[in-house]
Amino acid sequence: MSNVSLQALDCLSKITNILEGCEDSITATRLKRDYSFDDRIFEEAVAYGHENNIVSRGKFNKISLIKGYSIPEEAYYPSIGKCINDLWIKEGHERSGYYLENTSRRDSRIAGPWTRPDFTLISHKKFPWTIGHEFDVVTFEVKRPDSCNVLAVFEALSHASVATRAYVVFPLDEKSWIDLDAAQARRVKEECVRHGIGLILVEKICGPAKPVHFIRATKREIDHEKCNSFLSSVVSDEGKKQIARWK
Repeated sequence: MSNVSLQALDCLSKITNILEGCEDSITATRLKRDYSFDDRIFEEAVAYGHENNIVSRGKFNKISLIKGYSIPEEAYYPSIGKCINDLWIKEGHERSGYYLENTSRRDSRIAGPWTRPDFTLISHKKFPWTIGHEFDVVTFEVKRPDSCNVLAVFEALSHASVATRAYVVFPLDEKSWIDLDAAQARRVKEECVRHGIGLILVEKICGPAKPVHFIRATKREIDHEKCNSFLSSVVSDEGKKQIARWK
């Protein structure tokens, strides 16, 4: 994906939805006027849409639909990654004491469905008056707004055997999430509590994004053999070097 902002992709999604409901093209001026699109974001959205054959820009500055568009999950990753960092710092973790990595796309030896978390966080903490240290492996399963349902909980649960805590992350505020499907939202909460899966909601994902620690994950005892195999498969060399520094 080219370097296009999430705000522009959100604008493009709205533009295509508008055009799908119309029989003809609409001028850029009318779109911006009637739907209060920011000029800069609108131009970025249309340029990206034109470049990728989603919309076309013709005579008299008319915008026409070529195909529908919805924001891909990976477009949310940069904002979600920043939100996870912000949340961990806010809750008292030292930045030097944890390592967060996007592990969604790396090749690995892990087999089977629902096994690759979108983000993996490894943290290490020592205490002044106790022997030993605290070592956590936290996984995060990110979903698009239209996929914020109970299946995400079971995807996160599939990581629980190799992590100390597992989370789902929804890029929605609580009200918007419930308005989409109140029954699904209720079931997600129930299954999270039942299985000890955490839930993070991200308000105003297009900025300024604000993470909300909605349900805290239950901490599990680490299975060192399984966790070691998991980290070996999904974490980059940079991440492994960070773990090695903590030993």
